[in-house]
Amino acid sequence: VVAAENPAARVLVYGHSTGGLVLSLWLDRVRRRGDIEAMGLAGLILNSPFLDLNGPAVLRARVTSTAIGAVSRVRKTGVVRGAGKGGYGLTLHRDYHGEFDYDLRWKPLGGFPVTAGWINAIRRGQARLHRGLDVGVPNLILRSDHSVAETAGTEVMQRGDAVLDVDHIARWAGCVGNRQTVVPVVDAKHDVFLSLAGPRAVAYQELDAWMAGVG
Repeated sequence: VVAAENPAARVLVYGHSTGGLVLSLWLDRVRRRGDIEAMGLAGLILNSPFLDLNGPAVLRARVTSTAIGAVSRVRKTGVVRGAGKGGYGLTLHRDYHGEFDYDLRWKPLGGFPVTAGWINAIRRGQARLHRGLDVGVPNLILRSDHSVAETAGTEVMQRGDAVLDVDHIARWAGCVGNRQTVVPVVDAKHDVFLSLAGPRAVAYQELDAWMAGVG
């Protein structure tokens, strides 16, 4: 729509967590179709992208992915994990230990239940990314410098990624594409732009500097 209304516009696309995985896969597809320039796409910004599953290694084993795929074919909407207790969410919403106001019906403190169909789609997407993508545009990946357990307590979760393993992001970042900048933000949360004031300011400074270079 932007390109149609303003052909000279340069479009930057942004994705957080699962959105970062989905956007990377989409942009790779757009590039293979040869539509990057026609759509005015000039860059990709990823905020703690979901590039691999957190947790024990068995969750990332091929046999587990195969089992999930089999279950999803017969019980796509079957719940494989219920909503969490809201540890990370408690650090965000202003009614608890955070600074931000948002509709908890849309973003519950503990997230939503995970279904077999959803996690199967995620694992297939991650497997595709692990084989290597090329998003076709300069890309910035922002993440925390360390992960923390969601059971670690609010004060600890205020200064680390309590959702993903940042080592996974570091490992697989190179599979997103070329012309890449990866920035670990000290003491950032899973959503670096919802971090405490200090890390949040650093995240925006890094974003501004990168955008100036792309522009």
